[in-house]
Amino acid sequence: MKPRYRFAAAATCGVMTAFSLPPWGLWPIAIIGLGIFLKLLDASSWKNRLATAWFFWVGFYLIGLVWMIDLTLPGWILATPIEALIMALPFLLLPTFGILKRVGFPAALIVGESVRWVIPFGGVPMSNLALGQIDAPWVSVVRVSGPLLLIGILGLAASTFEAVLVRRFVSASMFLVTIVATMIVASLAPTSIVDSLVQAGVVQAGGDLGTRAVSSDQANVFDRHVSALDKHKMPMDLVVWSESSALSNGPLENSVHLSQLSTISTARDTTIIANFSERDGNYFKNVSVVVAPKAGLLDRYEKTHLVPFGEYIPFRKVLERFTDLSMVPRDALPGNKPGVMDSPFGPIGNAISFEIYFPEQTRRSINNGARIITNPTLASSYTSSAVPSQSLASARLRAIETSRWVLQASTTGFSAIIDPDGKVIEKTGLKNQQVLSSMVELRSGRTWAVSLGKTKITWFSMLLLVFIGCFFRLQSLTSPARR
Repeated sequence: MKPRYRFAAAATCGVMTAFSLPPWGLWPIAIIGLGIFLKLLDASSWKNRLATAWFFWVGFYLIGLVWMIDLTLPGWILATPIEALIMALPFLLLPTFGILKRVGFPAALIVGESVRWVIPFGGVPMSNLALGQIDAPWVSVVRVSGPLLLIGILGLAASTFEAVLVRRFVSASMFLVTIVATMIVASLAPTSIVDSLVQAGVVQAGGDLGTRAVSSDQANVFDRHVSALDKHKMPMDLVVWSESSALSNGPLENSVHLSQLSTISTARDTTIIANFSERDGNYFKNVSVVVAPKAGLLDRYEKTHLVPFGEYIPFRKVLERFTDLSMVPRDALPGNKPGVMDSPFGPIGNAISFEIYFPEQTRRSINNGARIITNPTLASSYTSSAVPSQSLASARLRAIETSRWVLQASTTGFSAIIDPDGKVIEKTGLKNQQVLSSMVELRSGRTWAVSLGKTKITWFSMLLLVFIGCFFRLQSLTSPARR
């Protein structure tokens, strides 16, 4: 196949695979797209293989990262080729043919995703392959070793598809057996223990999509939360408000909004998890708080994973010479503690907005005793359902891998109550003012995914990929005519 046709086919497969992501959620299409991509990686030249991989991921991220346009069009244009290169590089180590190529393919996917989850700027794990598999029959494997294992299983499914295409039925059978065996292990893996039940709720203030914090009236956002709660008369033990639901000019301990939250908490006899934008001159902190009846402020957690170009501007002093940064007038300061807060119900995990995409964030919460996960989020900056849908899929993955209930509260949607199997028990629509309520479980115990983390599967995949690459190179040098 001529290189230009190969590259065009790879980009087309990338675009096709992107439609497995939320909000489309066509999870089987990822198997087909990745399987054909694997077949295209048979070019003898390493430059052609790298280019083929790069074009595939460019096609994938042109669709998968299109939501970035709502934040920054130049950012989308710049991020697409960079993210594509990060994902493409591991495929240089794959053989051009044979079973080792198919075995190494899942490892290359895992290595690429694990790298882009940490660089640049601390990682941008949005639009990752695992999100597109949230409704696949093998999603439960995240309880064994997190979303990277789910991506590996997707890679094995693609290898199976490619093996069938080239009539390597023995290889296809082996991969299929491996997938089924992993699913069986996942079904037998330890989960968590139910300690107690509480009536919990999430508050969605409602409002228009495509609004930015700098141009919105945050006092009005607070009032809409109060209004939504006033309309919901059912008693609740625990209520979660959305991100930036309250504002403080200076230390939040002295804020009017905290005083009002304390009054509401006592009057309704309910513990409230709210989120403050705590301003301090040219900086601010994104802070979640626990407000308990009669006790007031019990604990606070400061967001650690900040959104680049959303909550802070990297290289601000340089960039402000060339572009308008008025939409992000002040930079956020990161916290340095695990996302867990004390409450009348014991430790409560908290992942603020973007943090729900990071499995290590909730893992730290569970390792510090969290009995339930709360996720105040915003998503109102975006004009489509793409980011809200991806955030919901991420929350479902975190629920399965930690075996905890997740309470996701978004200002404009989606808000949801999710059980430990990743099932959405209650869900709002977009833009609605609404309160969800359900009986939920407070749990203890750790899954294998929480115990292992993502480091072990990452290193295993790296070593496997390097071994396959070195073995194939050695084999090529000793038997150059072999094909």
